[in-house]
Amino acid sequence: MKKNRDKEGGSSHSADQLLKKSAAENILVFLALAICLLAASQFPGWRQFFQKNILSAQAETAEQYGWLTGFPELQEGLYLFTPEQMEMNFPGLGSHLAGEGAQKENHPVQGMQYDEGILRPVSLPPAVANIFFQPIPINRANKDILISLPGIGPALAEKIIQRRNAYGPFRSKEQLLHIAGIGPEKYRALVDRITLD
Repeated sequence: MKKNRDKEGGSSHSADQLLKKSAAENILVFLALAICLLAASQFPGWRQFFQKNILSAQAETAEQYGWLTGFPELQEGLYLFTPEQMEMNFPGLGSHLAGEGAQKENHPVQGMQYDEGILRPVSLPPAVANIFFQPIPINRANKDILISLPGIGPALAEKIIQRRNAYGPFRSKEQLLHIAGIGPEKYRALVDRITLD
């Protein structure tokens, strides 16, 4: 019986030592984390530094979608290029698209037109914009594209097209409120999903 108590006492003593040891190690880990957080708060540019390096590394290896038109070697359409393919076949186009992408964050595809040796950005055709969840040009979208907008069914799409045909292109998004069936609530759901170009 006494031997069992000694064993229990010895095991509880070693367990106490382990707990004390792990508590001391935990304190060191927390101190190290606190020092890191303090250092990070003193250097606010650290996050931008890491994000910039990570994003530039991704950009170097990421494939790039481009809606290309007016190129003598290519039919008009949507192309997916690696940076190497882009630079090999169209020197300068990759950096041009990257510059456009920097201005239009979160846009996975940019439209580019080649006209007499000059590259310039162009709006995406409505079908391509719709595929990539870009704002849809309300003045160019056909019925199939219009019904993909929130709250727009075939009847409302037809009314939008009829209004365009009768009065010309929409000059402001608010003009959609003149169409029967589009009230303030439906307009709020549409306003960020459309453009006028």
